Amino acid sequence: MRWRPMYELTPGNFWGDLDFEDLFEKLMEKKDWEMVSWAPKVESYRENGSYVIKADLPGVKVKDIQVTVENGCLTIKGERRTDKEIKKKNVEREEVFYGSFERSMPIPEGLKTEELKAKYHDGVLEITAPVEERFLTKKIEVEELKS
Repeated sequence: MRWRPMYELTPGNFWGDLDFEDLFEKLMEKKDWEMVSWAPKVESYRENGSYVIKADLPGVKVKDIQVTVENGCLTIKGERRTDKEIKKKNVEREEVFYGSFERSMPIPEGLKTEELKAKYHDGVLEITAPVEERFLTKKIEVEELKS
């Protein structure tokens, strides 16, 4: 096989013969430190006159979740605690983040924040708030004129 030095630098072959599995195994090895912070994934949307925010919090107990609203910002704080019994065993892989978390996001104008409600079920936190009438999307019918 002919050696082509520029081929080695092309994007498809940039990493050459690097063993990615070995690389990631080394990166994921448990060190003397633990991850102390993580942020839950969220989605938000409008539905039936309300604004809905859902946050994925698997393994977090409801007593460890705090939701606050201040200065137009909604904050979800909490902690996912480690299972001490599992920690005592010989863990071979640990990809789940434990420890405290915090996620803040601006809330849209027109939410009735005094009516915010939060529910937690199956690892999903759902926060809802009604939207003031004047901020709701209104559909406008288009009239066809006959000539």
